[in-house]
Amino acid sequence: MTSPLIEEKEIQLARAMSNQTIARIKIAAAILGITPKHLHELAKSADFPAKVRIGSNAVGRRVSDLEAWIDAQIVKGEH
Repeated sequence: MTSPLIEEKEIQLARAMSNQTIARIKIAAAILGITPKHLHELAKSADFPAKVRIGSNAVGRRVSDLEAWIDAQIVKGEH
């Protein structure tokens, strides 16, 4: 289990490098402020950022795509 402090550092690093960074499920969920289970539910939506394969058994999501999705949700909520 990862400590909250280490996880927060990973989130900060991912955001700092967001153009090139791919976040695995746990970090992607933390960036969004949700649980990994909730992320899996959101992933069923057509407008949710697509998975990116990063190995034979590993996938993640681009941090920049997650941030753009967050921005789109904020815009939707304002209207």
